[in-house]
Amino acid sequence: MTLRMGIALVAVLALVGCSDSSSNRGPGLSVDFTTFVKNEIKQTDDDRNAVNINNLEFSFNDRDNEQAYDDLF
Repeated sequence: MTLRMGIALVAVLALVGCSDSSSNRGPGLSVDFTTFVKNEIKQTDDDRNAVNINNLEFSFNDRDNEQAYDDLF
């Protein structure tokens, strides 16, 4: 009985430790969108392979920043 309670406690703690306050998060890695775009533009080549973005969750920290991309163009 003690072993079962211990395993249940460890499982609950692991789930709580892996969760966050946002219920709409995907399984992927959180990435700042502006930083991602700037890095991709810096690495643009004609023979470059496509970047897999399926497991990325973008954060839009520059949503209200009209000058966010001024240094690119």
